[in-house]
Amino acid sequence: MGLHCNWQKTKVQNLGAGPAPPSVQIENQLVQSVTKFTYLGSDVVSGSSSTPEVHRCIGLANSIVGQLDGVWRNRRLSLNTKLRLYTSLVQFVLLHVSETWTLTKDDTARLQAFHMKAQRRILNIKWYDFVTSDSVRSQTKLMDLPLIIADRRHSLLGHLCHLPPDVPAHSILKHCVNLSQGRCTAPDWKRPPGRPRKTWIQQAEEDHGCTIDSLWSSAQDRSLWRSLRPSLVKRSSE
Repeated sequence: MGLHCNWQKTKVQNLGAGPAPPSVQIENQLVQSVTKFTYLGSDVVSGSSSTPEVHRCIGLANSIVGQLDGVWRNRRLSLNTKLRLYTSLVQFVLLHVSETWTLTKDDTARLQAFHMKAQRRILNIKWYDFVTSDSVRSQTKLMDLPLIIADRRHSLLGHLCHLPPDVPAHSILKHCVNLSQGRCTAPDWKRPPGRPRKTWIQQAEEDHGCTIDSLWSSAQDRSLWRSLRPSLVKRSSE
């Protein structure tokens, strides 16, 4: 077909536990070993932590907020128009593939802090005005970012549950369900040393307040699954 491999963009990376793999030689071309690689617009790190990607997305979104400073200051534009621009141009970049993130408490706080700072900038509220975050939310009516991410994660989890059984993502999720029910893996398996990182499955369990096997069962009923969206549960409790 006349296609050629771009060796400058081809790397070798080890995801998860274990040391970095050695570089390899293919067709007289050296394929370097890396610990971080940008794939489809996202940084994939070997340590499986989402913190570097969160920092990167916040930096990109912050630059867009600065470029649109003239829009935020334009008094002829309504607040609704400015918020729609913020949601489509800034928040879209900030939350790119956020449904796959596993967030720490610091990551969540940093994302929400940027979200509130951007809203204050749109409303032209200075730091010395002493306006509370609740007052800002009442004016913009925007949902908090952690809740938006939890809602996206809910949709992704339901999608994975409904995939065909032979799809790897479905098989892995089903394997996690079996583990939660006490069905062990290979007898020679051992947990790697060090403190275990929070997994995406654990993040989804925290969103809904129940175990992954309960979520798996609920996802089989699409109507029930839609009613369990974190955003709907949050708003009904408020």
